[in-house]
Amino acid sequence: MKERHLFTLLSVEAAACVLFCILQRSLSGLFSTLIAFPFEQIGAGLRVLSLSGAVGNVVAILLYMLLGLIPAGIWGFLHWRKKSEPLDFMLLVISALLFVTLYYMINPGLLFTGVPGTGKWSLGSTFYSVLLGYLLIRILLHYKNAGTEKLQKGLWFLLGTVSVVLVYGIFGQELRGLLQNLETVQKGNTGIELSDGFFTFSNLTPTYVFLFLHFAVRILPYVLDIIVVFLARRLLAAIKENLYQEESVKLAEKLSHFCVWTLASTIGLGAVFNLLQLFFQSSLYQLEYVVAVPVFSLAFVLAVLLFAKYIREMQRLKADNDLFI
Repeated sequence: MKERHLFTLLSVEAAACVLFCILQRSLSGLFSTLIAFPFEQIGAGLRVLSLSGAVGNVVAILLYMLLGLIPAGIWGFLHWRKKSEPLDFMLLVISALLFVTLYYMINPGLLFTGVPGTGKWSLGSTFYSVLLGYLLIRILLHYKNAGTEKLQKGLWFLLGTVSVVLVYGIFGQELRGLLQNLETVQKGNTGIELSDGFFTFSNLTPTYVFLFLHFAVRILPYVLDIIVVFLARRLLAAIKENLYQEESVKLAEKLSHFCVWTLASTIGLGAVFNLLQLFFQSSLYQLEYVVAVPVFSLAFVLAVLLFAKYIREMQRLKADNDLFI
């Protein structure tokens, strides 16, 4: 996938996540949680179709059966093409789980949980955890004996997938958290106090400002990591063309420097935000401190730095060999 195509995909994903957050605030019964998408909406549609009459009920049952059999159908197709592996029997389990998930989405009144309001969330989380587990193990088995070119291609697509997850982190997870915090502050401080015969409202503006600042600090690592992904994809393209060319070395060094700057700015801005919040905490009705321990980011930065040095060293060795020859 080329950069412009990936950028278009990420833009569409961001718009979809924003739209879902808006719908979640206005149609919470139909858009309760993103992890239940699209099963919650499919279940609601099949329920309306089923209650529309005898014909609608038959159509709803047929659609329910067809949707539930999709994973099993994929297993049958792979088995027919003789491309299936023992792990692919998990598709039958996923198909059964999909039947259960859709059934309770169609009949949410039959779903009882100890914690109210978590039924659809638990169903969606369970299904996606099983599906992603199968896909990840399937990918690992596919690339375990792959050559260099195939591994580079796999890493190329993996980086694109990482960027998709990062965009969800910004416009799905963090934006939803911001809207929930704004709603919590507004609902928790709508009371008025009587003072000298006049009604005085609480000043929530500083709290709103800091909630938006907290959102900005939280999404900054995601934004910078997306830039890192695009730089890494450019580096992979340059390495695929010629590992020893000067452009590959420059891109590797640029990526390593940007990773260091990303990590430093993330930690620094989090500390600055905490200091500002501490200074203005007497005017705030909700506190959101940022305590980041970026162990994985630090490990990634060190790995990139080491990789850049390896490329530089290999280029020097090749230059020395060329002079010797």
